[in-house]
Amino acid sequence: MNDYPPPPPLTDFSMESDRLASIGQRAIAQLLDGLIIGIPLFIVTYSFGGDITDTEDSNLLWLTLLWLGVSLFYNTAMIATSGATLGKRIMKLRVVNRTDGSPVNWTYAAVRALVPTLAGVVPVIGFALNIAVYVRAFFHPFRQGLHDAAAGTIVVRR
Repeated sequence: MNDYPPPPPLTDFSMESDRLASIGQRAIAQLLDGLIIGIPLFIVTYSFGGDITDTEDSNLLWLTLLWLGVSLFYNTAMIATSGATLGKRIMKLRVVNRTDGSPVNWTYAAVRALVPTLAGVVPVIGFALNIAVYVRAFFHPFRQGLHDAAAGTIVVRR
């Protein structure tokens, strides 16, 4: 799904009480999700003897794949089934289709989760690309990051 034509005004949605989520609300939700995923994964990783700080560790690839896989599954499943990750629920946000405010299906939830993940794993410049995915929301009238544009979604307050 591309970024054109632009979505209709939010007042056309059947959900009159919903408004676009602020960048700050989205950032806090992302931080909460990082903690919700990261703390248990860190405990599991540590309990199996994995050292995520040792770049010479032969298990580093498998640990990275585990973390990426859990993150992708968490984000895709939560958005597809309930419209929000736990962090977004805490912040009273949800992800909806940008054209009509309907729930996001599994395909678009997966696309939305894949874009920042794939950007982040590019060697050397992955961190910068990952940031670029989210920075776009600062300049877009509907606060869509690249992942939202790719999936045709917006994030709204409940």
